[in-house]
Amino acid sequence: MTGTTSRKRPPPFSLWLTPDERREIEYRAERAGLSMGGYCKSIIFDAPPPRRSRRPVTEKVELARLLGSLGKIGGNLNQLARQIHIEGSVEIPELKEALIDLAEMRAAVMVALGYREGDHDKGATLH
Repeated sequence: MTGTTSRKRPPPFSLWLTPDERREIEYRAERAGLSMGGYCKSIIFDAPPPRRSRRPVTEKVELARLLGSLGKIGGNLNQLARQIHIEGSVEIPELKEALIDLAEMRAAVMVALGYREGDHDKGATLH
């Protein structure tokens, strides 16, 4: 170049891998919560990865999504339970069971996400 500095990035680095090797690197990067590039750089240079390469582990993303869905279901079940109590105080064992099951599923998801038992409420209950 003639007298100017370029901010152009260097060309990407390519590496031929077998499908099994690539799957293994993808798996390890995902488990580390990193992009493949961030993971490879951290391994090759034995250094912490750049912050922007960090990403949530897929399982945690899915568990968080599931937790949100469980919350919506629990809200709907509690509305049904309230309506039943308002209209006649009818006991429906299946509804009570569903609320207990929902609370147990929610607790299991919270544990899988890494929360301790005291970090969350006890879930939906039928009053």
